[in-house]
Amino acid sequence: MSFNRFGLTDTPVFLLATALCWLASATLRPASAEDLGAAYSKTIRPLLDQFCFDCHEGEDAEAEVDLDSFKSLADLRRDTKVWVKVEEMLSSRQMPPKKSDQPTDAQRDTLQQWVKNILIEEAKALAGDPGRVVLRRLNNDEYNYSVRDLTGVPTLNPTREFPVDGAAGEGFTNAGDALGMSPALVDKFLDAGKEVARHVVLLPDGIRFSEHTTERDRADEIMARIHQFYARFVNVNRQLGDTWDDPATSKANVIRRNGSIPLEAYFDAALAERGALGQGEKSVAAVAAEHGLNANYFEALWNMLNQAAAPGGSLVLNRIRALWREARLAEAKPLVETIHQWQQALWRFVPIGHIGRAGGPTAWMNPQGITQSTQDFSIKLTPPKDGGDMVVYLGATNAGDGDEGDFVRWRNPRLTGGNKPDLALRDVPGLAKRLAVLHDESLALTDRYLAAVDEAAAGSADAVRLAKRHGLEPDVLAAWLNYLALGQAQPVKITGLFTKKMERVGGSDYVHGWGLPETPSVVANSSDAEYRIPGRARPHGVEVHPSPALFVAVGWQSPIDGEITVSAKVADAHPECGNGGEWWVQHHTSRKVGNLGHGVYGTGGGGELKPMKLQVHRGDVVRFVVGPKDGSHACDLTHADMTLTETGGAGREWDISKDISGNILEGNPLKDRHGNDAVWHFYSGKITDVATLSGNAMSVPEGSLLAQWRDEPNAIRRAALAGRIRSLAIGKTELAPGTPDATLLSHLQKIATPGRYDNLLKSILPDERFGRHPLGHTVVSADLITKAPEVIELRIPAALAEGRTLVVSGDLEPEHGSTGSVQLTAGLTRPAPFVLSPSHPIITATGGDTDKRINAGHDDFRDLFPASICYPQIVPVDEVVTLALYFREDEPMQRLMLNEKEKIELDRLWDELFYITREPFKKEVAYEQIVEFSTQDRPDLVIAWKPYKPILLEEVAAFRARLLADEPRQLEAVIDWARRAWRRVLTEDEQEGLRELYEALREREIDHEKAIQLTLARVLTSPAFLYRREQAGDGAKPVAVSTTELATRLSYFLWSSVPDTALGQAATSGELTKDDVLLGQARRMLRDPRTRRLAEQFACQWLHIRGFDQNDDKNEQRFPEFAKLRGDMYEESVRFFEDLFRNDGSVLDLLTADHTFLNGRLAKHYGINGVTGKAWQRVDGMQAKGRGGVLGLSTVLAINSGASRTSPILRGNWVYETLLGEKLPRPPADVPQLPESVPSGLTARQLIEKHSSVPECAKCHERIDPYGFALEQ
Repeated sequence: MSFNRFGLTDTPVFLLATALCWLASATLRPASAEDLGAAYSKTIRPLLDQFCFDCHEGEDAEAEVDLDSFKSLADLRRDTKVWVKVEEMLSSRQMPPKKSDQPTDAQRDTLQQWVKNILIEEAKALAGDPGRVVLRRLNNDEYNYSVRDLTGVPTLNPTREFPVDGAAGEGFTNAGDALGMSPALVDKFLDAGKEVARHVVLLPDGIRFSEHTTERDRADEIMARIHQFYARFVNVNRQLGDTWDDPATSKANVIRRNGSIPLEAYFDAALAERGALGQGEKSVAAVAAEHGLNANYFEALWNMLNQAAAPGGSLVLNRIRALWREARLAEAKPLVETIHQWQQALWRFVPIGHIGRAGGPTAWMNPQGITQSTQDFSIKLTPPKDGGDMVVYLGATNAGDGDEGDFVRWRNPRLTGGNKPDLALRDVPGLAKRLAVLHDESLALTDRYLAAVDEAAAGSADAVRLAKRHGLEPDVLAAWLNYLALGQAQPVKITGLFTKKMERVGGSDYVHGWGLPETPSVVANSSDAEYRIPGRARPHGVEVHPSPALFVAVGWQSPIDGEITVSAKVADAHPECGNGGEWWVQHHTSRKVGNLGHGVYGTGGGGELKPMKLQVHRGDVVRFVVGPKDGSHACDLTHADMTLTETGGAGREWDISKDISGNILEGNPLKDRHGNDAVWHFYSGKITDVATLSGNAMSVPEGSLLAQWRDEPNAIRRAALAGRIRSLAIGKTELAPGTPDATLLSHLQKIATPGRYDNLLKSILPDERFGRHPLGHTVVSADLITKAPEVIELRIPAALAEGRTLVVSGDLEPEHGSTGSVQLTAGLTRPAPFVLSPSHPIITATGGDTDKRINAGHDDFRDLFPASICYPQIVPVDEVVTLALYFREDEPMQRLMLNEKEKIELDRLWDELFYITREPFKKEVAYEQIVEFSTQDRPDLVIAWKPYKPILLEEVAAFRARLLADEPRQLEAVIDWARRAWRRVLTEDEQEGLRELYEALREREIDHEKAIQLTLARVLTSPAFLYRREQAGDGAKPVAVSTTELATRLSYFLWSSVPDTALGQAATSGELTKDDVLLGQARRMLRDPRTRRLAEQFACQWLHIRGFDQNDDKNEQRFPEFAKLRGDMYEESVRFFEDLFRNDGSVLDLLTADHTFLNGRLAKHYGINGVTGKAWQRVDGMQAKGRGGVLGLSTVLAINSGASRTSPILRGNWVYETLLGEKLPRPPADVPQLPESVPSGLTARQLIEKHSSVPECAKCHERIDPYGFALEQ
């Protein structure tokens, strides 16, 4: 036998069910009291005297049962319990004992029949008399269910530490005799009441209860409810409230995230139902309901899409209508993507902390205009590696409203940067032709340029005169002189050194530095720990801080001549605020400043200069420079690290952190670790000087022919080297890649194209496209005028483009283009033809009629397509300091989607969040912290925050007054709640008693919230709550219970809990006494999910399987799968009864049901196919599989089995007593126990038959064994 189905696979349950439907109990003949009394005196008492009085007579009667004391029938009626015991003893043949004289079978039958008749007669006589009625206390489950239903918190379990409820012999835990009360239990109920009361939440209009007891958790709970509300209307592709990037910089993400309208769903529905809606077959509201959309918004969208495109209307909406008309079914995505792009263009998001400041924004989502009078372009030029020309395209198209007046003025297109003067593009074609010739000429004249350099080194005339004397180009000669850096042996003179020491920066004993009274400054941390100053000073690190107009620099002045490797890193040291900074690493000689590295970093960012080789001379400076970004130095503390390593010689290393962090105060300049004086310098200067002085660093490669020429003192050998350099320059020398001479050649190519063209420009002709209007008249010579749509191609040679940036501004030509509107592009690829695009500004004449018309159309778009209809984060997450703990912005949602009821609901949720979190009080604390913080680091913010204080104090005072005014309403809400808890109307004295308790608590200086909690605990420890009391009627006759008591009876029977609102109202109105109302309420309650409690508290207790999911009496080695299955088995039973009750099943289904409820695991255990996974489902056809009804439930079979085997005796006894309601006498005391496992050589049936053959056992086993064996395999 296997336990895998707990003794049941193919059991013919239907046979057993048929047998149980016929209760073969003999009908006892009725007898009158007179007949029974006469029989007692005449027949029964003599039999008792003959067989019983020897042991059960007088004060020494065995088991304290004195049968001789019953002289008459009246004596017997005073103690019928003794005769119930007598009947049991006679039926089981335990009495008289074996050693005593035994009555004949006729005498035993006579005695048994008389005892049964007298018990029946007594039962009839007492019919309608309940006898002693014990006041019923709520048991543990009823208490839990009651407080859960009263509070609406399903997780409350205040009785978890209570003693386990007993069943008092009836098998039910709500029997009054089992529900006692002790002083210890009183304390537990008081503690439980206090625990429940801790979950109360005070609201402006009363109270409610929360699963949570902390303010933070309750706030999170309310925010979750707000999120759920928002989720009904917005995109939910991502979880609401998740962490996101700063919306000000991630606008495209915000538009597609959880605060936006799910436009694709709306357009899918509109496309799918376009025909039906257009022909009137369906209404807009019906389509919205069918597709799960908001009807208000869908109607607004549908109306817009089907309006005719007005010539003076919104250009954007007209474009969307055109795309809508062209779109086919299932083509919503491209249309929606277009709308998203326009949303991104026409809306902007700001950090919450900026809202409400003087001159700042008033909302998180703000309109953003894309009309402007001028558009600036800046294109960084990087020539192709093959040296070919670069092509720049200037494009103009109309803005979707025709080309009238669309004359575009491209103002002075020019090349800038590269440490060269600006070059107008009108001069580029002519200059390119001249440079092409000059380049080759200059390379061919390399030896003559070197001769002129020699002469210049000897102190000859200036470059222009020297070039003229040698027949050379002055600009090229100037480039040679700059490249060779004549006179660079002079040390660089550093100015702007800091002279003021800064000690104990930020209050730290380990952070010191140099600087001006405020900023800029250089500080170093000599310890192993990080310190907040208030930015982060890294362990053994160096931090610098610029000012708005001054850079800060750490300079290394070379103590050597030779080659070094330079690397550097920069990182934001105050990432909580600010906007980042700008950095340079520069090589500074006496003649020039060259950039080795440069970058701009944002908040929390940084940059890096990867290792690069550099030739330095004694006195050169390599400096690390940091300046403000966009002129803002707030929170610009920056970590600076630079390492310089000698590639030859001793291989020495210089490192900012290692050389400076431990001894920064020893001097400025500061010596290095190698004993060289005045190596490290801390200084400052104008930020404007950094860019103007800096260019790309380029020095003579060591080991090259030019380096040999530079160092050669002999004039003859220098001349020979000059000739070899000329051969290299004109390509007559074979060079291996990466050699010094290969590097030199690249330098010579650049020198041959001079950086300045002052002299060359005097002799060239401008591009004829510039300076003329398409209408024929002249304009400014550097400007280019076009008529949209048109694309202009401008070609730039690589030599002129190297290191340069093309800069140009575009606007409408003022004389003939004032009524136009265009979109402009400038780039390195030819723009594809496009219609109105959100990717480009619309150029108009600011304030003109066209400008006003276009912006009005943009407003129409914004009204229907807000980028976000709510701020779903609720808690601000931007980096800006803000007083706002929570932020609400959902006007677009209210305007476009919500009805009045929904608006009220949303307002209530937000007010509850405001109220629960006591936000004004927290803002007051936050204000003080912000001011304190600003005093240390941002004194300018102290002034900015000052206007908030009177507003904040007024808000705090108003909220405090509101709390005080709400206290009486909250107390009255407790009293009203007590009516539900006590399940009846409170008397005036009871109400006043609760008020007096509250007032007494307040007089003891207990705060309002705690007093409310204690008053609630009093309600829950009152006998009116703990006991189900009913008012007894006058006199001895039964009277009907009141309607409220009837409601309580019904509710605790079906739900094990208090009546709900509907039942309470029916009771209060008196309607509950009507049969149809009572029946209707019962049916309604049975359909409720709480009917599961009836399944557990009644059905499972009746069958003795309640709590089976915790059963642990099975042999784990014999049945290892039981522990995993017991929960599923119990759930099957509960679901079976819940289904029976909720669907008004037949009582016969208890035995004959052909269905059950299974999940995948239990179905597999039963050997039933077709059920998988964790989900539960109804499965029919169970009778064919040996199951169905209560007799097929594994809980019933397992609970009536032993630890290691099934037990027909237990199962049969359960059928006889539990299902049939019969009672078997206790087995004789000397009956041996059956072994836990079946002995070898015997079957289970043989073992039981051997046991049942004992005469003392046979009679009972005849009654139960057939049932038990029927439930075996």
